[in-house]
Amino acid sequence: MNGKTTKISEVFPRPKKMSNSRVYTMPDGYQFQWKGLDMIYPVNLETELNIATYYQNKMYLVNNKESTLDIAAGASTELTDALVVTWAIYEKKARDWRRSRY
Repeated sequence: MNGKTTKISEVFPRPKKMSNSRVYTMPDGYQFQWKGLDMIYPVNLETELNIATYYQNKMYLVNNKESTLDIAAGASTELTDALVVTWAIYEKKARDWRRSRY
């Protein structure tokens, strides 16, 4: 991230030791936190407003709908890039957590 190779736990730490959510801090100080396991979404830590939502199609084997990551209008390119990269990391972790529940 940002041209450096680092551990995920350093770039995208958990706010609490046993928490499933992750916090990302952008170079300009803007922070957002990914939450949820079934419904995944990031929130701005200052305002607690939702800045994106991941709509997962759980019936992908039956219908043609695609899963989508809906990012709020007006998001900067840097924020959009950070959301997509951190979403990919968080979704992989959430998928592993969902599988371990059953």
